[in-house]
Amino acid sequence: MNLLLSLSAVFPILAYMLFGATLRHFGWLSQVTRAEMNKLAYNWLFPLVMFSNIYHTSLGVVLNLPFLLTMLGLVLAFSLAVILITPRFAGNRGQLGSMVQGIIRGNSILFALPVVSAISGPDNIGLASLCVAVIAPVNNIICVVELEALRGERLRPLQLGASILKNPIIIGALAGLACKGLDIRLPQMVASLVRDLAGMVTPLALIMLGAGLKLTDTLGYRRQLAVVALGKLLLMPLVFVLVVRLLGFGRVETTTALALSAVPTAVSTFVLAREMGADGVLAGQIVATTTALSLLTVFLWVLALSALNWIG
Repeated sequence: MNLLLSLSAVFPILAYMLFGATLRHFGWLSQVTRAEMNKLAYNWLFPLVMFSNIYHTSLGVVLNLPFLLTMLGLVLAFSLAVILITPRFAGNRGQLGSMVQGIIRGNSILFALPVVSAISGPDNIGLASLCVAVIAPVNNIICVVELEALRGERLRPLQLGASILKNPIIIGALAGLACKGLDIRLPQMVASLVRDLAGMVTPLALIMLGAGLKLTDTLGYRRQLAVVALGKLLLMPLVFVLVVRLLGFGRVETTTALALSAVPTAVSTFVLAREMGADGVLAGQIVATTTALSLLTVFLWVLALSALNWIG
């Protein structure tokens, strides 16, 4: 049963990504099409996922304030540790910026929400969705501040705040919370349409992710990649899960903590690294390497924690 649960958590992700890689290999999915589909998913489908997940979850579950504060505290503490320790393993400032991003920022919507759904059921992903909405902007702020500091630029708080508020994912989450808080009921046909559109995002985005991954230049960065993979896929989930369990949270919260902390590096770190003077090649390698390895590490995490009856 534990083995089956582990397989159910990673098999859909692996299948979609392999399908995308196959389409690219045979030339059936162009780079232009991938860019357009990624833009569609990020700007329109991701916000609908956030809105739908929160809208269809009871407000008492969504606003689990002690757990949200715990996750936020863990993110801040772990990020500080990463910023302090990572310079020992980076060859230069460019590498340091990409490595810090690679450990801190995770591909939460594409990986965490499907994992929580597979383990705890679709009715329990509202909490994970709100955690993503809270943690994602915090991670973005930390990484932007770090990258700006590394290239000697002055931080612009107002510009940073406006950018966060304009983030489509944050807009979707705020819209979902507004509907719940104001008890706004969408017509059934509208709610069903939103849910159906939101259901497109995981297959589409994972297919595009699989089509875009290329494992090149890996050997030149093997030391940096090993450090990031260790921190992102092993140490981070270990810390998050142990703290959540020690604080007495239940299986759904532990599952959420695992899913949010064990995810591979966000694809957007590659773009941000290029735009802000970090090592773009290393950033791309981090995305590819952690994505590939996460299929194994998530499987093993789910197998181990389900055997302990900590998740479900």
